Amino acid sequence: MRRKVQLACVLAFLLLFISGLCRAQNFGLGLNPGKTEVEVLPGTEKTVSFAVESPPSEVAIRGRLLLSLTDWDINEDGNLTYQDPASRPDSAAKWLIFSPTAFNISSGQRQLVRVTIRVPAETKPGTYRTAIFVQERPPAPLVKPGDHNVFFRFRYAYIIYVLVPPVTMRGDLVDAKITTGKSGMRLVCEMKNSGSRHIRPYLNWSIFDSNDSEVRSLRSKESLVVLPFATLKQQFELAEALAPGKYELRVTTDFQDGNPLQTIKRAFEVPAVAATSTAPIATKDKK
Repeated sequence: MRRKVQLACVLAFLLLFISGLCRAQNFGLGLNPGKTEVEVLPGTEKTVSFAVESPPSEVAIRGRLLLSLTDWDINEDGNLTYQDPASRPDSAAKWLIFSPTAFNISSGQRQLVRVTIRVPAETKPGTYRTAIFVQERPPAPLVKPGDHNVFFRFRYAYIIYVLVPPVTMRGDLVDAKITTGKSGMRLVCEMKNSGSRHIRPYLNWSIFDSNDSEVRSLRSKESLVVLPFATLKQQFELAEALAPGKYELRVTTDFQDGNPLQTIKRAFEVPAVAATSTAPIATKDKK
């Protein structure tokens, strides 16, 4: 009986899609720009703005959007997490006033949101951050007997960095290695930011076989942001596993911090049967 009920639920869910009864309001909203970085001196304020854009649609789509503050963080593995506003010591949420906090929008319309940032006089230098969520308030459903409605809500985040000078940037390429796991082979680049300002490194990497022929590469790839005094292990999935043999990994990083490019070379070997674990393939430093 339990399996029959579960199957009936799945079929009912699929029928909702097939019959076109699923409703998604304001799908495809755009934020322009998606983030801002603003320098504000202690005891002063600045105002910035961003636009919420609803793309044109053959079928008119209308909805009401709600705006709210949130704190956020990126952990060492590159996962983005959200926290309550003003819950972090480096949060800028308590300094923000924005308007409007809610508005109606229709297909093809554009709404400007103004954000005023007021930094207290006693604020210490550093990088502070927060974000503004933009999400829809679903309309009150008018449910009729026999109706089945599914509502999807989409949430967007406008990222804000507040730079209280002076701030410093110092990036270091700590390590680079090839790992294997159930999802295949991955390149892991470990980077550290010892400065008080966030940095966005650009990475170039190549893998050469024993004949010094390039077999894999990626050029000028912008990494995830490396937050102040944080470490990031940026991962790149190899579309195809490497054949057994000896290789050399070469990684060059531009931290855009005014310092020279940094390069790491690693010799490694792929055994005939690569272990399906998260352990790195045997590597050897090469100067």
